[in-house]
Amino acid sequence: MILTVFLSNNEQILTEVPITPETTCRDVVEFCKEPGEGSCHLAEVWRGNERPIPFDHMMYDHLQKWGPRREEVKFFLRHEESPAESNDQ
Repeated sequence: MILTVFLSNNEQILTEVPITPETTCRDVVEFCKEPGEGSCHLAEVWRGNERPIPFDHMMYDHLQKWGPRREEVKFFLRHEESPAESNDQ
């Protein structure tokens, strides 16, 4: 399975990440961010609602749960610390 991740808000710069049943959100973030880049997180956007995805989330299962609506969801690499992760600390 391939996950398209947009690297900026304009949706013109993207990367495709191979997803296996063992792939975590942290794996996706590490794949997408530049070497040496600081805090980043993965966010999903569906119908105008954005939600950060926890680093320990299993991405294959997450994508399967969207079912046929998976095509409506967009994933963005946000170049900032995840609001969810900073709340946990």
